[in-house]
Amino acid sequence: MILWIDPWIKKLWYALIQPDLKIIDAGILELEQQKFDRIQQYQRILEITNFFEDLFKKHKIQKVVMEKYFITSFNLKNAEFIYGMRWSILSLVLKNNIKIEEYTPIELKKRVTGNAKADKQLVQKFITKYFKLKDIPEFHDTADALGLAFIGTKTN
Repeated sequence: MILWIDPWIKKLWYALIQPDLKIIDAGILELEQQKFDRIQQYQRILEITNFFEDLFKKHKIQKVVMEKYFITSFNLKNAEFIYGMRWSILSLVLKNNIKIEEYTPIELKKRVTGNAKADKQLVQKFITKYFKLKDIPEFHDTADALGLAFIGTKTN
């Protein structure tokens, strides 16, 4: 099975699919609270770590695919927290001897649509059609999750 993870501060998207692209689980770990202190951030990392630890115990995951994180002026103040979450997840991946792949948003668009400059709606439409979803994913990040999981099934 392939697990895709996009760790962000308020919402963390994930998708778990089989190599035949059957969706096993996909969702968002969402934090309702708007502002929180450092201790609450650490607790959030622990909650996320526990969630994925349980997921790894329930499913035989062969590969984890993550979006490459890059710092911009938009996400600078959240970088420390996001890197903490990433390392927590990556340590679980390494501990469980699971293969890891990382892709940039441009690589995702190129591999899914054939166009590195495709807009988010095109990725959502492709994912909806490819996975035979009833509705277009509400969040583009959900489509990204399935897109990266799709890419993960196409690589060794």
